[in-house]
Amino acid sequence: MWQAAVPALSPTAVALFLTAMVALALSLAAWTARTPVSPVPRTTAAALLAGWLLLLVLVTLVPTQPVGSADATLWWRPGESLFAPGAPLQPQERSMLIRQMAALAALYVPGPVLLRCAAPRWSAAGAFLLGVGLCVAVETAQLLMRAGRIADIDDVLCAAAGTVTGAGLALLARLAVTRAAVPGTAATRPARPPGHPPAADAATSDRG
Repeated sequence: MWQAAVPALSPTAVALFLTAMVALALSLAAWTARTPVSPVPRTTAAALLAGWLLLLVLVTLVPTQPVGSADATLWWRPGESLFAPGAPLQPQERSMLIRQMAALAALYVPGPVLLRCAAPRWSAAGAFLLGVGLCVAVETAQLLMRAGRIADIDDVLCAAAGTVTGAGLALLARLAVTRAAVPGTAATRPARPPGHPPAADAATSDRG
């Protein structure tokens, strides 16, 4: 399923995905702000976070051949998959690799968005470090499993890009909701009828 979705990745699909992530971040931040005491927003975000983790495991750790049957392969130089020495990549192959990198980065975007709602005490920096650490753990597992997957530093860099995007969206959504709530509080105050002095002035004139 994952490999079948990669060829369909396009700039339009990426833009739609990022729009959906912005909407998700704003919705969760607004929901949490409206019901600060209720655990429902955090519980919902935690359930979605668990589903995201399951998807991440299925995409990154399902073996492509029997465990232990392949060599442990590590690409530790950035860009090695794109610019490895040897026969140059065909344009179609290079395009497919770039799409795979973009898809992997997109895979890590929802994590920080959901984590910041499920566990509000986590900072944006903490969510970023957790996402990168999770990817490092995935690449280490791929290396140890020796099941046809390659541990690649480019995957960690793509995950870092996706994680920082998600953490940034969650932070900006929280700031936007907080800022929007400030003028809303003033707007809910009843308007003073024309010709009526403020309460403090009225009290002073009564005493005079």
